[in-house]
Amino acid sequence: IYHSPPETLGRKRLTMDTISDNIKNMEYAVRGKIAIEADRITQELAKGGKTDFDFDHIVFTNIGNPHAVAQKALTWPRQVMSLLQLPDAIGIDHPLVSQMFPEDAIQRAREMKAALGGSGIGAYTHSKGVRAFREDVARFIEKRDGAKPGSVNTENIFLTAGASEAIGMLMTAMIKDDSCGIMIPIPQYPLYSASLGLLGGHQVGYFLDENSVWGLNMEELERSLADAKAKGINVAGLVIINPGNPTGQVLSPDEVKDIVKFCAKHNLVLLSDEVYQENVYREGDEFFSARRAADELGLIENDGIQLCSFHSVSKGVTGECGQRGGYVEMVGIDDDVVDILFKLAASKLCSNASGQAMVSMMCRGPSPGDVSYESHEQEKKTLFEGLRDRAMLVSQGLDSIPGMSCQPATGAMYAFPSVTMPAGAIKASTELGFSPDTLYSLDLLQKTGICVVPASGFGQKEGRYGFRTTFLSLESKSVVEKIREHYKSFCAQYAE
Repeated sequence: IYHSPPETLGRKRLTMDTISDNIKNMEYAVRGKIAIEADRITQELAKGGKTDFDFDHIVFTNIGNPHAVAQKALTWPRQVMSLLQLPDAIGIDHPLVSQMFPEDAIQRAREMKAALGGSGIGAYTHSKGVRAFREDVARFIEKRDGAKPGSVNTENIFLTAGASEAIGMLMTAMIKDDSCGIMIPIPQYPLYSASLGLLGGHQVGYFLDENSVWGLNMEELERSLADAKAKGINVAGLVIINPGNPTGQVLSPDEVKDIVKFCAKHNLVLLSDEVYQENVYREGDEFFSARRAADELGLIENDGIQLCSFHSVSKGVTGECGQRGGYVEMVGIDDDVVDILFKLAASKLCSNASGQAMVSMMCRGPSPGDVSYESHEQEKKTLFEGLRDRAMLVSQGLDSIPGMSCQPATGAMYAFPSVTMPAGAIKASTELGFSPDTLYSLDLLQKTGICVVPASGFGQKEGRYGFRTTFLSLESKSVVEKIREHYKSFCAQYAE
């Protein structure tokens, strides 16, 4: 038995004293205090027997994870994925394969296996992703935006493990040193604040206008940028999330064009988070991409904008969060910078091949006339209509609760109500050392089994309190009523 030298006994190298301060200080609210407590309660409930809880399961509305709350997987992509996973002899080359799978799924699986070099999805791919899959992304973008055929450069598309990995890759490249910062919306998805904290960069917040359905104000963008520059911050870029997370709004074409012009004017890299582009519910609204805005303004042709757009298979009606598939498409980024980003991607070898395959199928599904086309489109329609109806049910339901105010959820997967906190709750939370909406969310979880995210985790104006909830769950109607009843008792408990 080897014994450590006496001078090292009882000493450990990796401890809370030696670990990176940036990691210790970063916060990621959607998997924070409330979610950790929800996991603990879930384990306690799983043991069976008598508990102190008045519910038998947790309703996880804290995260946009559709399949975890009973959203059905789309059939055709899973059929193709099954054939990609199976060895050829019991898959695409099995003599009875046509009795088990539709012909268009078999043909697509053959095509994709050929694109994978015949090795299937068990082998590493090119570090940018399989070229044929990236071509599917390019054609998808051109069709979506009405862009000139062939105008999207496949070499400027990287397939990644969800949009989050692509966002992290770009932010890593943009934060050169601790003088750098990136403008992010407030409220924002905590990935951005957490990444900036980890990288040692500055969070330069610009406030969305809650009273205008979380709209953008160009004067607020100018104010935020000017304040940051006055503090000596080197602002490298700006983030938009469209449709919004956690706010659920959809930017108009004019708003997107204003943002693009703002970034071009101030020489900022625009990071456009567009993972909810399928989730647009209000009649008359449309998703209008930042790339389309830049194209229509002539900024792509004139090399007048640097733009990185992100999409994912985790959202929309695909909802395949666990597959970890996403992409970034870059415009105006010089070839030598793309080469550096390629080096960063190559350090991780590649994103998972099944996620890449799912991106390909999201961008190019069955064609009209294919045997699976009608059923595939009907499945997507049914899922979309369910999301649309629950978006209205939840946002309107929360807005009807006295003491709460909720803007319409016209896009994405979330409602983000404002909650009036009783004075006793504010006092109690101060004594406990966390925010009033964390106290509220914790109490809601422990009394009802509903897991939400405190709004403080997304950023908000001083004195505002609230939470974010998804409307993915099929239990959404009962969730709203339980929140209504709980809020009454919560206010009574903490009245002064």
